[in-house]
Amino acid sequence: MGEMMINSTRGDVPVVIIRPSVIESTYKDPFPGWMEGNRMMDPIVLCYGKGQLTGFLVDPKGVLDVVPADMVVNATLAAIAKHGVAKTDQEPEINVYQIASSAINPLVFENLAELLYNHYKSTPCMDSKGVPIMVPLMKLFDSVDDFSDHLWKDAQERSGLMNGVSLADSKMLQKLKFICKKSVEQAKHLATIYEPYTFYGGRFDNSNTQRLLEYMSEAEKNEFGFDVGNINWKDYITNVHIPGLRKHVLKGRA
Repeated sequence: MGEMMINSTRGDVPVVIIRPSVIESTYKDPFPGWMEGNRMMDPIVLCYGKGQLTGFLVDPKGVLDVVPADMVVNATLAAIAKHGVAKTDQEPEINVYQIASSAINPLVFENLAELLYNHYKSTPCMDSKGVPIMVPLMKLFDSVDDFSDHLWKDAQERSGLMNGVSLADSKMLQKLKFICKKSVEQAKHLATIYEPYTFYGGRFDNSNTQRLLEYMSEAEKNEFGFDVGNINWKDYITNVHIPGLRKHVLKGRA
Protein backbone atom coordinates (compact mmCIF):
# COMPACT_ATOMS: atom_id res chain seq x y z
CA MET A 1 0.00 0.00 0.00
CA GLY A 2 2.87 2.32 0.76
CA GLU A 3 4.36 1.72 -2.68
CA MET A 4 0.98 2.39 -4.32
CA MET A 5 0.70 5.66 -2.40
CA ILE A 6 4.16 6.72 -3.55
CA ASN A 7 3.26 5.94 -7.16
CA SER A 8 0.06 7.99 -7.01
CA THR A 9 1.75 11.09 -5.60
CA ARG A 10 5.24 11.10 -7.14
CA GLY A 11 4.41 12.98 -10.33
CA ASP A 12 7.49 12.99 -12.58
CA VAL A 13 9.91 12.22 -9.75
CA PRO A 14 11.97 9.06 -10.40
CA VAL A 15 11.44 6.48 -7.66
CA VAL A 16 13.53 3.53 -6.57
CA ILE A 17 12.07 0.97 -4.16
CA ILE A 18 14.45 -1.27 -2.25
CA ARG A 19 13.08 -4.48 -0.75
CA PRO A 20 15.69 -6.19 1.41
CA SER A 21 15.14 -9.49 3.17
CA VAL A 22 16.47 -10.10 6.70
CA ILE A 23 19.33 -7.65 7.19
CA GLU A 24 22.28 -8.86 9.24
CA SER A 25 25.86 -7.78 9.99
CA THR A 26 28.10 -6.20 7.39
CA TYR A 27 30.02 -8.34 4.94
CA LYS A 28 32.85 -5.92 4.31
CA ASP A 29 32.22 -2.23 5.13
CA PRO A 30 32.85 -0.28 7.30
CA PHE A 31 34.40 -3.51 8.57
CA PRO A 32 33.24 -7.14 8.58
CA GLY A 33 30.69 -8.15 11.21
CA TRP A 34 29.51 -4.69 12.30
CA MET A 35 25.96 -4.43 13.64
CA GLU A 36 23.87 -2.67 16.26
CA GLY A 37 21.45 -4.43 18.59
CA ASN A 38 20.38 -8.00 19.28
CA ARG A 39 17.81 -8.56 16.56
CA MET A 40 16.63 -10.72 13.66
CA MET A 41 18.12 -14.22 14.00
CA ASP A 42 20.65 -13.18 16.65
CA PRO A 43 18.62 -13.88 19.83
CA ILE A 44 18.47 -17.53 18.74
CA VAL A 45 22.17 -17.58 17.87
CA LEU A 46 23.12 -16.17 21.27
CA CYS A 47 20.73 -18.34 23.31
CA TYR A 48 22.14 -21.39 21.56
CA GLY A 49 25.75 -20.34 22.17
CA LYS A 50 25.03 -19.79 25.87
CA GLY A 51 23.53 -23.27 26.17
CA GLN A 52 20.03 -21.93 26.80
CA LEU A 53 18.47 -23.32 23.62
CA THR A 54 19.40 -26.73 22.23
CA GLY A 55 16.52 -27.12 19.78
CA PHE A 56 14.16 -25.02 17.71
CA LEU A 57 10.89 -25.22 15.80
CA VAL A 58 11.86 -24.92 12.15
CA ASP A 59 11.66 -26.65 8.79
CA PRO A 60 15.15 -28.20 8.52
CA LYS A 61 15.03 -27.93 4.72
CA GLY A 62 13.67 -24.39 4.83
CA VAL A 63 15.67 -21.32 3.84
CA LEU A 64 16.61 -18.26 5.86
CA ASP A 65 16.66 -15.30 3.48
CA VAL A 66 19.38 -13.05 4.85
CA VAL A 67 21.59 -10.29 3.40
CA PRO A 68 24.50 -8.30 4.88
CA ALA A 69 23.71 -4.67 5.71
CA ASP A 70 26.44 -3.14 3.55
CA MET A 71 25.19 -4.97 0.45
CA VAL A 72 21.78 -3.37 0.97
CA VAL A 73 23.42 0.06 1.21
CA ASN A 74 25.58 -0.54 -1.87
CA ALA A 75 22.63 -1.73 -3.96
CA THR A 76 20.64 1.33 -2.88
CA LEU A 77 23.46 3.65 -3.95
CA ALA A 78 23.81 1.88 -7.30
CA ALA A 79 20.07 2.11 -7.95
CA ILE A 80 20.01 5.82 -7.10
CA ALA A 81 22.96 6.45 -9.40
CA LYS A 82 21.21 4.65 -12.26
CA HIS A 83 17.73 6.13 -11.86
CA GLY A 84 18.32 9.36 -9.99
CA VAL A 85 17.98 11.63 -13.02
CA ALA A 86 14.53 11.81 -14.61
CA LYS A 87 14.24 11.76 -18.40
CA THR A 88 12.21 14.68 -19.66
CA ASP A 89 10.68 12.85 -22.63
CA GLN A 90 8.78 10.24 -20.64
CA GLU A 91 7.32 9.56 -17.23
CA PRO A 92 9.90 7.74 -15.12
CA GLU A 93 9.07 4.21 -14.05
CA ILE A 94 9.08 2.86 -10.52
CA ASN A 95 12.14 0.65 -10.25
CA VAL A 96 11.96 -2.16 -7.70
CA TYR A 97 15.02 -4.02 -6.44
CA GLN A 98 14.71 -7.02 -4.15
CA ILE A 99 17.93 -7.63 -2.26
CA ALA A 100 17.56 -11.23 -1.18
CA SER A 101 19.49 -14.50 -1.14
CA SER A 102 16.81 -17.21 -1.08
CA ALA A 103 16.58 -17.71 -4.85
CA ILE A 104 20.21 -17.30 -5.85
CA ASN A 105 22.20 -18.43 -2.79
CA PRO A 106 19.91 -20.11 -0.24
CA LEU A 107 21.02 -20.57 3.37
CA VAL A 108 19.30 -23.78 4.50
CA PHE A 109 18.40 -24.03 8.19
CA GLU A 110 20.00 -27.43 8.77
CA ASN A 111 23.22 -26.10 7.24
CA LEU A 112 23.00 -22.99 9.41
CA ALA A 113 22.67 -25.20 12.50
CA GLU A 114 25.92 -26.96 11.58
CA LEU A 115 27.70 -23.65 11.04
CA LEU A 116 26.59 -22.39 14.46
CA TYR A 117 27.71 -25.62 16.09
CA ASN A 118 31.12 -25.54 14.41
CA HIS A 119 31.71 -21.96 15.52
CA TYR A 120 30.79 -22.52 19.16
CA LYS A 121 32.64 -25.83 19.23
CA SER A 122 35.89 -24.09 18.30
CA THR A 123 35.18 -20.82 20.14
CA PRO A 124 32.71 -21.49 22.97
CA CYS A 125 31.03 -18.87 25.12
CA MET A 126 32.05 -18.71 28.78
CA ASP A 127 29.78 -18.98 31.79
CA SER A 128 29.94 -16.63 34.80
CA LYS A 129 32.84 -18.67 36.23
CA GLY A 130 34.86 -18.54 33.04
CA VAL A 131 34.13 -22.16 32.14
CA PRO A 132 33.56 -22.91 28.42
CA ILE A 133 29.94 -23.69 27.52
CA MET A 134 30.00 -26.71 25.25
CA VAL A 135 26.83 -26.98 23.18
CA PRO A 136 25.46 -29.92 21.16
CA LEU A 137 24.36 -29.66 17.56
CA MET A 138 21.01 -27.87 17.62
CA LYS A 139 18.05 -30.17 17.05
CA LEU A 140 15.50 -28.95 14.52
CA PHE A 141 11.84 -29.89 14.91
CA ASP A 142 9.02 -29.46 12.41
CA SER A 143 6.50 -30.79 14.95
CA VAL A 144 5.21 -28.61 17.80
CA ASP A 145 4.67 -31.65 20.03
CA ASP A 146 8.20 -32.98 19.47
CA PHE A 147 9.62 -29.52 20.07
CA SER A 148 7.65 -29.15 23.32
CA ASP A 149 8.78 -32.57 24.55
CA HIS A 150 12.39 -31.66 23.84
CA LEU A 151 12.09 -28.35 25.69
CA TRP A 152 10.74 -29.98 28.84
CA LYS A 153 13.36 -32.72 28.86
CA ASP A 154 16.18 -30.27 28.21
CA ALA A 155 14.94 -27.80 30.84
CA GLN A 156 14.69 -30.55 33.46
CA GLU A 157 18.22 -31.74 32.71
CA ARG A 158 19.73 -28.24 32.83
CA SER A 159 17.89 -27.28 36.04
CA GLY A 160 18.93 -30.44 37.87
CA LEU A 161 15.36 -31.61 38.31
CA MET A 162 16.25 -34.99 36.82
CA ASN A 163 19.12 -35.48 39.25
CA GLY A 164 16.86 -36.81 41.98
CA VAL A 165 15.75 -33.86 44.10
CA SER A 166 14.31 -35.08 47.39
CA LEU A 167 10.53 -34.90 47.57
CA ALA A 168 10.96 -33.72 51.14
CA ASP A 169 12.63 -30.55 49.91
CA SER A 170 9.42 -29.06 48.58
CA LYS A 171 10.78 -25.52 48.26
CA MET A 172 13.67 -26.60 46.06
CA LEU A 173 11.38 -28.84 44.04
CA GLN A 174 8.95 -26.00 43.38
CA LYS A 175 11.79 -23.65 42.52
CA LEU A 176 13.23 -26.03 39.94
CA LYS A 177 9.80 -26.67 38.44
CA PHE A 178 9.28 -22.92 38.11
CA ILE A 179 12.66 -22.53 36.40
CA CYS A 180 11.76 -25.29 33.94
CA LYS A 181 8.36 -23.81 33.20
CA LYS A 182 9.86 -20.35 32.63
CA SER A 183 12.55 -21.74 30.31
CA VAL A 184 10.02 -23.68 28.24
CA GLU A 185 7.66 -20.70 27.97
CA GLN A 186 10.46 -18.41 26.79
CA ALA A 187 11.57 -20.89 24.12
CA LYS A 188 8.00 -21.37 22.90
CA HIS A 189 7.48 -17.61 22.77
CA LEU A 190 10.65 -17.25 20.70
CA ALA A 191 9.48 -19.99 18.33
CA THR A 192 6.11 -18.27 17.90
CA ILE A 193 7.80 -15.00 16.98
CA TYR A 194 10.03 -16.63 14.37
CA GLU A 195 7.51 -19.09 12.92
CA PRO A 196 6.63 -16.83 9.93
CA TYR A 197 10.29 -17.09 8.92
CA THR A 198 11.17 -20.64 9.95
CA PHE A 199 8.35 -22.21 7.92
CA TYR A 200 8.13 -19.73 5.07
CA GLY A 201 8.41 -21.40 1.66
CA GLY A 202 8.58 -18.34 -0.58
CA ARG A 203 11.60 -17.23 -2.56
CA PHE A 204 12.34 -13.69 -3.68
CA ASP A 205 13.49 -13.03 -7.24
CA ASN A 206 16.43 -10.64 -7.32
CA SER A 207 17.05 -10.67 -11.08
CA ASN A 208 16.60 -6.87 -11.28
CA THR A 209 19.29 -6.47 -8.65
CA GLN A 210 21.61 -8.85 -10.51
CA ARG A 211 21.07 -6.87 -13.72
CA LEU A 212 21.95 -3.71 -11.84
CA LEU A 213 25.38 -5.21 -11.22
CA GLU A 214 25.92 -5.47 -14.97
CA TYR A 215 25.85 -1.67 -15.27
CA MET A 216 28.78 -1.35 -12.89
CA SER A 217 32.47 -1.42 -13.73
CA GLU A 218 34.76 -3.95 -12.08
CA ALA A 219 36.21 -1.19 -9.91
CA GLU A 220 32.72 -0.18 -8.78
CA LYS A 221 31.81 -3.80 -8.02
CA ASN A 222 34.92 -4.16 -5.88
CA GLU A 223 34.20 -0.94 -4.00
CA PHE A 224 30.40 -1.14 -3.76
CA GLY A 225 29.62 -4.82 -4.34
CA PHE A 226 26.26 -6.41 -3.50
CA ASP A 227 26.34 -9.78 -5.25
CA VAL A 228 24.65 -12.04 -2.69
CA GLY A 229 25.30 -14.99 -4.98
CA ASN A 230 28.98 -14.83 -4.09
CA ILE A 231 28.51 -14.96 -0.33
CA ASN A 232 30.32 -17.90 1.24
CA TRP A 233 27.89 -18.69 4.06
CA LYS A 234 30.36 -20.85 5.96
CA ASP A 235 32.89 -18.04 6.12
CA TYR A 236 30.31 -15.32 6.71
CA ILE A 237 28.45 -17.06 9.56
CA THR A 238 31.43 -18.57 11.40
CA ASN A 239 34.14 -15.97 10.79
CA VAL A 240 32.23 -12.73 10.28
CA HIS A 241 28.70 -12.66 11.68
CA ILE A 242 28.97 -14.51 14.99
CA PRO A 243 32.34 -12.94 15.93
CA GLY A 244 30.81 -9.54 15.10
CA LEU A 245 27.77 -10.34 17.21
CA ARG A 246 29.91 -11.30 20.18
CA LYS A 247 32.15 -8.26 19.78
CA HIS A 248 29.71 -5.45 18.97
CA VAL A 249 26.53 -6.62 20.72
CA LEU A 250 27.83 -8.64 23.67
CA LYS A 251 30.90 -6.40 23.94
CA GLY A 252 33.10 -9.45 24.43
CA ARG A 253 31.13 -10.68 27.46
CA ALA A 254 30.65 -14.20 26.08
